[in-house]
Amino acid sequence: MNVWFVIRIISLLSAISIGMPALAQPVPSTVAAALRAAAITPSEYGVVALPLDGGPPLIAHNESLAFNPASTMKLVTTYAALSLLGAGYRWQTPILMRGRIEDGVLDGDLVLRGGGDPKLVIEDMVEMVSRLRALGLRVIRGNLVIDDSLYEIGDESTEKFDGDPSQPYNVRPHAAMMNFKATRLTVRPQSSGLAIDLDPPLADVGVVDEVKVVGGPCRNGIAGLAIRDTGTEHKPLIRVAGIYSGACGEQSTMTAVLNHRQFIQAFFGGAWRAAGGVWEGRAVIERRAEPGLPVLLQWTSPRNLGEVVKDINKFSNNVMARQVMLQTSTEAAPRRPATLDRARKVIIAWLEKRGLRSPDIIIDNGSGLSRQERIAPMTLARVLVDASRSPDASVFLQSLPVVGVDGTMKARLKSDPVAGNAWIKTGSLNDVRSIAGYVDAASGRRYAVVMLINGPRAEGSTPAQDALLKWLYLNG
Repeated sequence: MNVWFVIRIISLLSAISIGMPALAQPVPSTVAAALRAAAITPSEYGVVALPLDGGPPLIAHNESLAFNPASTMKLVTTYAALSLLGAGYRWQTPILMRGRIEDGVLDGDLVLRGGGDPKLVIEDMVEMVSRLRALGLRVIRGNLVIDDSLYEIGDESTEKFDGDPSQPYNVRPHAAMMNFKATRLTVRPQSSGLAIDLDPPLADVGVVDEVKVVGGPCRNGIAGLAIRDTGTEHKPLIRVAGIYSGACGEQSTMTAVLNHRQFIQAFFGGAWRAAGGVWEGRAVIERRAEPGLPVLLQWTSPRNLGEVVKDINKFSNNVMARQVMLQTSTEAAPRRPATLDRARKVIIAWLEKRGLRSPDIIIDNGSGLSRQERIAPMTLARVLVDASRSPDASVFLQSLPVVGVDGTMKARLKSDPVAGNAWIKTGSLNDVRSIAGYVDAASGRRYAVVMLINGPRAEGSTPAQDALLKWLYLNG
């Protein structure tokens, strides 16, 4: 029996059992035609358009059935974080020391206590190192001790979601995550072969070039190369292999490399050396470094939660969403390490308090990069309506991609009247396509709109999604 048919039957029975409407209302004919053209059956999608000023939904189909939302689940996570932590929340990363600094030399360890900052990028590290150097520190004789006790989620550095650890979306959270555990790898054909560069540079990490440069037209480019970690724990290597046409010219890709400890060591080491510093130790993970160590530098993130939420929703950053979800748990129980289970309970309790709790919601990691997460279109629409009435409504709205303008909706509907009048988060997994957000109709009414599609032909549903947004703008 088709697995999608089974899922829809189970969801239908669930909706009936809790008293929600199960009978579908018609969708606009242009949308229905686009769905039929993509061979998407009525049981494989749910849609709702709910006016923010009250009243019944304008459009509703399977609105109470649970679907996999893919990255539109980030809307629940980010709204919860804004509500629980506040848009002005900033991450703190204390840097402490064991020992004393004499004549610019720390004869001991530098201790970095991970604060869960989801975007401690190279510009931050350069500034952090500059401040340490300005304090007179020139030589570190000991180790860089990473206290990662803020989170308790296991030691794996990447997910096995699709078997490709080089993809940045597979990076797992870490209390002291740096630069998303990723570097920009650039390949550049030369007369002697291929030059491979890393940005930011990673100290003491070798690059093994196993790329064969060939003639002929450009086909796959850098996307056709395999990028993998090799070497040992303390002598890591990045191996690049495959076939690359010289006609492709210079190309770059963001790639996740190394484990968290290796990456922190290479990332910090590269920045420290570039600033003229000397470091004689290595990075080590040490849970719960002893309290009372003198603080050498208190690093405060230059960006607040509102800015981070914008990055998450505009560009669908999975690891940032997961870090933000975990952070809600650290603030709810500051003396206990964050776990996924505690974070889920925090979000569920928040939904309950807001009157948004529904049996159709299943929260896994909060990013949507999951086969377990579920939500009904009506429930997600109610979250959007609630967000529109919250103190952080403007911050939340501005975090969403603007249709035809930016983020993941930049290239869609650019020449249609709805462009610039809709704020839409997208979601995409194999067999899942989704959109959710707001549309300002030509009538002046604003709608929360959600369309979730689950099925083997979901990939072809973009025209139907676009047809829905166009119709809602003209007829809402």
